[in-house]
Amino acid sequence: MFCIEQFGTFSLKFCVPRSTDSEIDEIVGAIRRLCDQPFNSEAEADLRKLARELRVAIRKHVRMAASSLGTKKTAIDERDPESPGN
Repeated sequence: MFCIEQFGTFSLKFCVPRSTDSEIDEIVGAIRRLCDQPFNSEAEADLRKLARELRVAIRKHVRMAASSLGTKKTAIDERDPESPGN
């Protein structure tokens, strides 16, 4: 989640979920920063933790993409019952 508290001259607060793209980008950035440092047991533990987080984020991204495509297919099928696959 990230929150927006100021928009132009308006003061407001609303929170929206982070996109899976930005989550993956953040994890990859953290991995790259760690790869620039000397390798030791602490860095290895951090890399393993980030690798697990990256796998989870990628699975989530794929699930959301598949769900979105399924929703789009359903909408197309409902709009055009003669479409292939019906």
